[in-house]
Amino acid sequence: MRKSLLITVVLFVLATGVKAQIDTINAKNNKLQLQNLKLGTSEYLVYMTDSLFTKRTIGDIWQRTTSIKIFQNKQAVEFKWNWIKNDTTLATIINICDGKTLAPIYHYANYKGRGIIAYDYRDGFMIPSDTIKNNMAVKKGKVELTIPIISWEQDLETYALLPIKKVGQKFDISFFDPNEAKPTYHRYEVVGKEELTLNSEVKVKCWLLKINYTSDSYATFWLTEKNKEVIKMQEYFKGRYRIKVKQY
Repeated sequence: MRKSLLITVVLFVLATGVKAQIDTINAKNNKLQLQNLKLGTSEYLVYMTDSLFTKRTIGDIWQRTTSIKIFQNKQAVEFKWNWIKNDTTLATIINICDGKTLAPIYHYANYKGRGIIAYDYRDGFMIPSDTIKNNMAVKKGKVELTIPIISWEQDLETYALLPIKKVGQKFDISFFDPNEAKPTYHRYEVVGKEELTLNSEVKVKCWLLKINYTSDSYATFWLTEKNKEVIKMQEYFKGRYRIKVKQY
């Protein structure tokens, strides 16, 4: 009887421990599966809709390209993002990262009507680049990077590198947007699996990855089961949804 009770307790502790385990993902601990990094160009249609999905805005196109290049005599990964609306480029954003860890090296963003923001990443700081004229980043100054950050602007490409194996997994990811005041970890959870219907003939098995921003705002990502490619995102805030859908 005592032996059975002991086994039950041990199994409960193990199960509870596994359930509570959270994987920390950053640009230092080598948990990202970089062999799954997908090179090439993808396009996403991005639009807003009301909470009942009855009214929607005209969509923007996000054109995102991942490539390998040599930067500062080292192999690097370049992420380039063109934000297009009505044949007008609203923004061009380039992130150059370490080829082995995705630690950021250089950030450049040119926003229509706002100007240029450019940073170098070195010595534990994000520093306004002094090689770019009229760099708006100098107004913010340098930011101390207290954790090994990954650029949040390349999140759609990073999700495919997560070691997702089962529903219930949680990840604390060191995503950082240059517009944020300071870096921190952000909690994501694999909340389920489902078949996403693309049309009357095609359904795709997907992982559902979710982040809760606040108590009433969140985003859910549909990642293909096999290669974890993001094919849809649904983000809710202020009574509206923002949708991203991969174009084929």
